[in-house]
Amino acid sequence: MHILVTGAGGYLGRALSQHLLAHGHQVRGTLRRPGPLSDGVEPAIVGDIGPATDWRAALAGIEAVVHLASPADQSGLDEASLRRITVDGAATLARAASAAGIMRFVQISSAKVMGEETPPGRPFRDADTPAPATPYAYCKLAAEAAVLELLPTATILRPPLVYGPGAGGNFARLLRLALIPVPLPVASIDNRRAMLYVGNMVDVIRHCLETHSVSAGQRFLLNDAEEISLAQLIGRLRTAAGQRPLLIPGHAGLLRLLLGPETGRRLIGSFSVDATRFSATLSWRHPFDMEQALLRTIQANNLNGL
Repeated sequence: MHILVTGAGGYLGRALSQHLLAHGHQVRGTLRRPGPLSDGVEPAIVGDIGPATDWRAALAGIEAVVHLASPADQSGLDEASLRRITVDGAATLARAASAAGIMRFVQISSAKVMGEETPPGRPFRDADTPAPATPYAYCKLAAEAAVLELLPTATILRPPLVYGPGAGGNFARLLRLALIPVPLPVASIDNRRAMLYVGNMVDVIRHCLETHSVSAGQRFLLNDAEEISLAQLIGRLRTAAGQRPLLIPGHAGLLRLLLGPETGRRLIGSFSVDATRFSATLSWRHPFDMEQALLRTIQANNLNGL
């Protein structure tokens, strides 16, 4: 297929473009302004994304769309700007795709539309009522509704934290902390954190595009096949790096001090999702287990530096 990938210059966009090209698809990647894309990706400059974006040239000859584009720094945006980019931008693209007769459309949302933290002993499930708790999550949920109203054949994907080689944000901060060769006071933190390896994420997207009739009109939570605690995650990262785990009991407040209050809160609490319906519905299996994913992440970061 000839596939349009919005946000193709971002972390996930680059990985997805390379994955689609490797599987024989043609990729056109959108950028707000000229910038680097993966080799083999045809660039399409669309300017700022919002209600006035003209998508006609970018969609010419396209058979499928993956909408990844999202504000890089949400903290620097007021709620009106966030809504203009996230909700109005997605709606404008879905309307243009529908007008062009493009029915294969994958909208990347967020598992955060379900809430910020799961109750003890129970993961979020697809059938649960969303309970967004931040402006970003509210906008992601509103974008889902707007896209499905305009293009009922769209597929909505709700991933948790996406990690892997070169990932930034909270995962990068956690990785830097984990690889400091000193004892860390996390052994007593027994939570559950949903994450999704970037190699699994891009395979999910491709699978939805190639089996469109099965996923059309549905919303799916996503996850790696395994969920682990923060203590287990740091221990496995250190083991993959050839270090001893060196985990000791400690107070959660100390970790918040080390990571910052917001990052610490997110990593210490539990955020668990049940993603089995996606695998069952689309007959999909994870290409990478967590051990492989963490090892690949560590190896890449050892080569490129932290």
